Amino acid sequence: MRAARVRRLWLAGIFGVFFLAVLLYHLPLAASNDDLYYAGVLNGETWTQFLLRHYRVWSARLILDGFMAWFARLPYGVWKVLDSLILASLPWLLCRVTRLEGRPWAAATACGVLAFYPWHHISSAGWMVTTVFYLWTGAAALAAFGLLVRELHGAPARAWQTALALVGMAFACNMESVAVFCALCMVPFTLWRLLRRRPVRVLQVGMTLIPLLMLAFAALSPGLASRTGGETASYWVDMPMRGLAQRLELGLVFSLEPLFFERNWVFLIFCVLLARAAWRCARRPLPLVCAGIPLLASLAFGWAGKWVFRLVPALSAFRPTDYEEGSVVLRTSGSWLTYLPLATCCVLFLLLCVALLAVLSPGIRGWIGMWVLAAGLCTQGMLGFSPTIWISGTRTEFFFVLSIMALCLLLVRRCPPRGRVDRLGFGGFSVLSLLMLARLAWQGVSALL
Repeated sequence: MRAARVRRLWLAGIFGVFFLAVLLYHLPLAASNDDLYYAGVLNGETWTQFLLRHYRVWSARLILDGFMAWFARLPYGVWKVLDSLILASLPWLLCRVTRLEGRPWAAATACGVLAFYPWHHISSAGWMVTTVFYLWTGAAALAAFGLLVRELHGAPARAWQTALALVGMAFACNMESVAVFCALCMVPFTLWRLLRRRPVRVLQVGMTLIPLLMLAFAALSPGLASRTGGETASYWVDMPMRGLAQRLELGLVFSLEPLFFERNWVFLIFCVLLARAAWRCARRPLPLVCAGIPLLASLAFGWAGKWVFRLVPALSAFRPTDYEEGSVVLRTSGSWLTYLPLATCCVLFLLLCVALLAVLSPGIRGWIGMWVLAAGLCTQGMLGFSPTIWISGTRTEFFFVLSIMALCLLLVRRCPPRGRVDRLGFGGFSVLSLLMLARLAWQGVSALL
């Protein structure tokens, strides 16, 4: 009893500190861009007229748009509190999906990884609108997945829980990127269970059908087609001239380049945990090599790239730099060097997948982990087919990063901290996380002083 009480106190303290930091960070934030648009959209038309107009000329996100038309009219402080609560719930939801919600060290890991995420990336369309469309939908999908995981492990969901989870899935999958991620995860898993003659309950059926229906609804939306055509004409004319291979390459390079060629804290933590698990748990040279090469590449090209490329200019051939507006790496020149940046990113990512599969075991858990990573990549890679890739790419990366965060916890679950070295390593990581949370809180407080 005393151990359980101490554990609950640790959990309350960890989540409480995280919530306090993000709440302080929210204090100086103000409405801008689309926040102001949604706040005044019902001043000139009715709610029904707004939804019909948006569906005809803009998008199929009727659930999200309809919610925002009312929610944005509330005082901005209401959003600050609710957004802080939802953001603070993310580490608990990640722990729940990985069945670690009762472990203080897992909570500390989840909060620590989230502390390193650059939250300003999801503010480009206005803090309220971007967080509702990206952060809130991601949290709703995570809550549904957490309930499904519990049900698959022998805790059947009650009727009201199933209904609430499916409503949350409908809200989440009205965002196309979330629908792509959920469809890529749920469809193969449901087919696998049917082929193995495993029971498929209402929750799983609903979580499989909802993203498919939402994607079909978006594909048939006249507003989405109109907006894509208008944005293509207003950004650059040659977008329709790109072939399928070029658009796939654009999405892949845009998604993978920030992982290996920029200073990405979340991805670095993931690579370190993967290499640690390969060393401690897999105990074979192949997983360690496959995990070590991407880690070294991230350190050399991303974190020390400024000096590495200056000292060895020839290594710049590996870096994807020629894919800005209207020009991509893939060419018809016949030179193999033009394919090198794309090949580098893809090979490093495939090595990660091999290491992840080996570490999580070649059973269903390993395949699920690898598939989650690939599905997260697709949520951002699909922007290669959108002319707004340079504007909305940093927002969409959140779902990719969220899948990496979940895999960080799976790796720690597969190989829990033990021994003096682990205690020192996780202790140092906890100290760094607290410093990042303090920095996050100070950004909010200092803006008010």
